[in-house]
Amino acid sequence: MSIDDCARWLSRVTLAVAIIMIGWGLSVVLRQPVTTWFTASATIWMALLLISAFWQLRGSFTAIAASALATAVVARLFSILRLNPPASIAGLSAQDLDLQVATGPGVPGFELLGWFLGALVFVHFILRAASAAAPADSREVSLNALALTFIRVYVGLMLVPHFGSHILGGPFQFKIYTLYFASLGMPLPAMQVALAGSIELICAIGLTLGLFTRPVALLGSVYLLTSMLLGGHFRIGYVWALPEGGYEFGMFWAAMIAVFAVLGRTAGPGELARQPFGILAWCRTRATYPARCGGRFSIGYVRILRNGDIASRSAKGIRKIPPAAMP
Repeated sequence: MSIDDCARWLSRVTLAVAIIMIGWGLSVVLRQPVTTWFTASATIWMALLLISAFWQLRGSFTAIAASALATAVVARLFSILRLNPPASIAGLSAQDLDLQVATGPGVPGFELLGWFLGALVFVHFILRAASAAAPADSREVSLNALALTFIRVYVGLMLVPHFGSHILGGPFQFKIYTLYFASLGMPLPAMQVALAGSIELICAIGLTLGLFTRPVALLGSVYLLTSMLLGGHFRIGYVWALPEGGYEFGMFWAAMIAVFAVLGRTAGPGELARQPFGILAWCRTRATYPARCGGRFSIGYVRILRNGDIASRSAKGIRKIPPAAMP
């Protein structure tokens, strides 16, 4: 069985597991006493998970990244869900407040299913990357681009636990973080929580999917440095393992994100399309190839074949484009 066949079968397994996760999540939402806030957040992200699970059947790197993002959010929401929050949280320290919303207990077993689905998505990415990087003449270039893509997606996914608790988890989580921010001496703590969660959400989507990557990466990097400053981590010291946490981890994370403020999206469909291996590359055919692709469809894609031929495909089928017709 070829790598492409393995990736195709794995994408179907991923879809099946995603449907199981969505069904389990819906049963929790419908049967358990969850808040309207949590219900709305979970329902929206489960719908996005379903859409991305079908989308990743096409083998697109962006679709795989979208599946990873939706999987992480849904798994996080149900993993930290508190069906029976404590009656009083008065007198808790800042660390104890953070533990109330960062550790669960959540729905038993849901986190494990999330890790399993995330592993399937990761292996799917690896198989697609191996297929894309197969030709020896472009292997080094494609592997470098795909490695940067993986890093970009990963640093975006690292924001999921933060905005998931700040603005998606529900009123209990939001109240906890409001008290936590107030304990740090921040003014208008409720507004600060909402602002922090919104920035984290925007940066996670932008980095993971490669949307407006440069400004989003700049925003994310500045946000992380500001958070480290306001959280007092620079006063604590460098090593992250110090009590209350030093600035080591935050600086590293901010630096990794800042790389993409310079590089941009790196290995998206358009960038990979310029390499001579079999990747489906999206292009606006009417604008890019007005005569060469016939101009009969406004959005289509071209396949750069392993033998160097170029073929375009529309609803009317696949046809080869002569090399002389290409720019």
